[in-house]
Amino acid sequence: MCIVATGCHVPGTGPPAAAGKTEQPVNVECPSGKPAHSGLQNFGAYIGTWDVDHPRDPNDSAAYRLSTVSGDVELRCSADGYVVSETMRPLFHSPEGQALRIALTDLPEDSMKVYDHRHPGCRVLQFESAQLARQLGADDTDGRVDVVFTSDTSTYTGVVKTILLDLFDPLGADTRAC
Repeated sequence: MCIVATGCHVPGTGPPAAAGKTEQPVNVECPSGKPAHSGLQNFGAYIGTWDVDHPRDPNDSAAYRLSTVSGDVELRCSADGYVVSETMRPLFHSPEGQALRIALTDLPEDSMKVYDHRHPGCRVLQFESAQLARQLGADDTDGRVDVVFTSDTSTYTGVVKTILLDLFDPLGADTRAC
């Protein structure tokens, strides 16, 4: 359903968030020792909830273990303690399909792809989620998240070394330099 005054959405779901402007979230080191909150458990989760559900990497005190393959993930949080950036590093290079599955396991269940663009240095996908918009509020009112795949060379080869999830681009924009 598309209504000009309110925007487009799937019938019965309503718009992703109340009208408002997404603030560029502060991207800071995540605090430790916080209690768990209800809500999302992966990307967009409150850091206390993330800590309960994700084991630390025993080889790197600043990182967590990836749950689907061997490797680690480093986080950055918003000023109010929500996970707004994940840098995943599989131990072994991942083919694109596997990298996408890894990324999708951290996105809310209602995530829908907005675009998928290939660049000389990376592949950038954007997803939107009403659950993410509700959880992050002013940090991400449109519920969008970018997923960026990079290789370990300056040219993107489709063999993924790093998977980045963040709130870099506004909904539908692809402004990232790879």
